[in-house]
Amino acid sequence: MYYIVGLGNPGEKYTNTRHNVGWMVLEQFLIEFRLPELIESSAQSGRISVGKIGQEEITVLLPSTYMNNSGSAVTKLVPTHEVDRLIVVHDDIDLPFGEIKIGKGRGSGGNNGVQSIIDKLGSKGFVRIRVGIAPKSFWTGKTTRPEVGGPLEKFVLKPFAYTEQKQLPEVIKKACATIETILTKGLVTAMNGHN
Repeated sequence: MYYIVGLGNPGEKYTNTRHNVGWMVLEQFLIEFRLPELIESSAQSGRISVGKIGQEEITVLLPSTYMNNSGSAVTKLVPTHEVDRLIVVHDDIDLPFGEIKIGKGRGSGGNNGVQSIIDKLGSKGFVRIRVGIAPKSFWTGKTTRPEVGGPLEKFVLKPFAYTEQKQLPEVIKKACATIETILTKGLVTAMNGHN
C-alpha cells in the first residue's frame, strides 16, 4: 500500500491559494486515473480515496487539519513501519513556479506541514513531491523569494497570479505524472526522469 498525502488548508478562502497546490494535484490525480471520489473520514481527519494504480494499492488523503497540523492526520493513516511508502505532495517556496522536484529523507525546508509530519512520525524517511510556487522577476527571470515573518506567510496564502493560473493545469499534470512514475516504475526511475 502507498499512502499519498496532499498538503493544504481546509476552507473556501484557501481553495485556490499557493499553499493548497498539494490538494489541487491530488484532486486532479483522482480524476486522471479514475480513482474513487474523496469521502469525508473523521477517523482519518480528512478526505480519503482508496484505489489501485497498476499493481499498487493506494490511499489518497487530503487532511482536514490545517497545514501546520498535517502530521496528526498522517499518523492516523500511515503505520510507522510503512513510512517509506508515504508520498507527500506540497508547495515549495524555494522552487520557481512550475518546477517539480522529488526528494526523500530530507528536512522540511521551512514548510510547516512537512515539519508537522516529520515531528509526528519521528522520521524523515518519506518521499516528497515539491511543487514550486516562487515567483519569477518579470525583468530578470530569477526567482524572488518573499521574506519570512510577514510577506512569506501572506504570499503562500494568496491565489496564483493570472499568468501562473494559465500554466497551472500543465504543472499539475506534470506532478500527477510524477506520482504515477513512482507508483509504477519506482522512486529511482522517477527521480532520474523528473528531477
